[in-house]
Amino acid sequence: MPDRFVQSLAALAIVVSVTVAGVLVQSIARQRETLRLVVSTEGTKGMPPHVALATAALGTFRGLAVDVLWARADALQTSGEFFEAQTLSQWITTLQPRFPRVWAFQAWNLAYNISVCTKEPEERWGWVNRGVNLLRDQGIPLNTSDPNLPMELSWLFFHKIGGKSDREHWYYKARFVREFREFLGDMTAGRTSAEAVERFQMIVRAADELDEVRRDADAADALRLLKAHGAEPDERFLRMLGRIVLYNSSLDAKLIAGRTLPAGTNRELVAALLADRRLADAVFEKLLPHLQKRVLEDRYHMDPEFMLAQMERYGPLDWGHPHAHGIYWSERGIELARAGLRRDRFNELTVIRTRLGNLQNLMRSGRIEFDPLNDRIDVLPDPRFIDGYERGIRDAVQLIQSREGVSAAEFGRATTQDLLTGYESFLEQATVFAYLYGDEPQAAGCFGKLVKIAADTGRGDQPLYTEGLDGFLALRLAQVMEIDVSNTRQFLDAMIQRAMLEGLAKGRLDTFNRFVKLAYTLYDRRYAASAAGTKHVAKEAQLPPFPELVAASFESAMKQESTPLLVRARIWAWAPAEIKTLVWPRLGPLLAAQATAANLDPERAFPPPAGAPTQGGTADDAADDSRDDG
Repeated sequence: MPDRFVQSLAALAIVVSVTVAGVLVQSIARQRETLRLVVSTEGTKGMPPHVALATAALGTFRGLAVDVLWARADALQTSGEFFEAQTLSQWITTLQPRFPRVWAFQAWNLAYNISVCTKEPEERWGWVNRGVNLLRDQGIPLNTSDPNLPMELSWLFFHKIGGKSDREHWYYKARFVREFREFLGDMTAGRTSAEAVERFQMIVRAADELDEVRRDADAADALRLLKAHGAEPDERFLRMLGRIVLYNSSLDAKLIAGRTLPAGTNRELVAALLADRRLADAVFEKLLPHLQKRVLEDRYHMDPEFMLAQMERYGPLDWGHPHAHGIYWSERGIELARAGLRRDRFNELTVIRTRLGNLQNLMRSGRIEFDPLNDRIDVLPDPRFIDGYERGIRDAVQLIQSREGVSAAEFGRATTQDLLTGYESFLEQATVFAYLYGDEPQAAGCFGKLVKIAADTGRGDQPLYTEGLDGFLALRLAQVMEIDVSNTRQFLDAMIQRAMLEGLAKGRLDTFNRFVKLAYTLYDRRYAASAAGTKHVAKEAQLPPFPELVAASFESAMKQESTPLLVRARIWAWAPAEIKTLVWPRLGPLLAAQATAANLDPERAFPPPAGAPTQGGTADDAADDSRDDG
């Protein structure tokens, strides 16, 4: 009897246990799926076949294999065996695609370690780009709820491509902007923020499928025209038209050879479109926005609506700029982190700082001037992002002060003090750029905030803040350019040459005029040039009149053979006629000889000013064209 009683109790316990397990199994399975602890059969849908096969074949032993491989890969990385570590990382991501840390490890290894083992810029860019593509095309789509991978991708755009730590960073930027300008064009140059947003809305509103485009009669005719000329409505066609637009706006191409079409152009198709305005409009208004939308979603895994939201929030983001992508992916990261179950393990403060860092860099370099002929790239300040940064920091402060707060991971909750140093750096730069780009009220507003921060932190009596806006600008610019402000002649010359390189060379007469005005302000203060009847006795005061100083500095800069000839040709194209007239007798023969030696047409590269002897004239046309394009 005792044995039978024990057996009965055991049987009852088994029945109860099985029943409870049956009740709990669905709940546990849901939690495992939510926490991404397993890859279910449903989870393998959309994976590459080799990933799905390895996942199913190893079953529960997959975790043990991953642990062994990860330990080995980490050891190889520590010892500098980057290529071997990369191979093991690929195996790990194949066996366990839901292991975000390995995707980040692998992308970092490609972009930072393996890339610097190569010497050729193109090869280095190949490895950096592989790191970006690995996260954007594989890691993030396979780990859609993980906030760390978008943050890692944001950092690659912010630091590796957008920053200056890599000696080939200019090459990276040129390749990146070419890639996006070819199919998106330049949607922000010469447009207000509202106009740039409106232009991008065309992509968001575009048809999702080609069949929708065909429902428009004109678009259907345009598609038949493409087919008749051997072209398909795909990314290749989109980029062909984009290259034509790029080369058509190239000042370097005009200076060298006049207007030209890039290699690979379907000339017969282009001629047919130029001959039929109805079909050309259908291509640019119906077909191209659809193709742009498809490329963004299918190739780059970016959501046009989310991109538009960032433009509406922060300003006219140029999607050929790495910092614009830095913002996009940091916003994705913070969105996932705020919705996650374990916010305390994710450093939201780092993401917010990266977002603000991207915005500050866009203010400092948000306008990109790109010439495809020689992959020439210039980055210019864009004060339109001053308001975007202010909006970003207001949002950050609200989050920090909210009930949920902002997680700094192991450092606890973030405070507003964590943002103060970065904000002060931003205000210093914003004051300078707002002034140089013609918004003195905004410059004064930024400077006022800077003075208040200095006063609140006990630094209000420093000369940087007590000399007013003009004094701050002179000191700040002198510090940036490493000029001894006590050497007035040196300062004036540096400011004028800066006006040429930052203004004329980039087609910005407003920037040129602001630098010159700032130089004149110092000249006028030191010599009281505007005060009638003033007599100077100091030897230092015996400088020539200001226009002659400008002309002398201009002539000196134009003679510098260290400055590329095409850069000097751009400066000449935009220089005021008064300056060119003053320097032409001495400078003209030298520039003509240098242009001839470089196989350039002298009258195209350096046309004589009006009234000067001329040998003929297509160069004025080129200069006029450059202004029209600008």
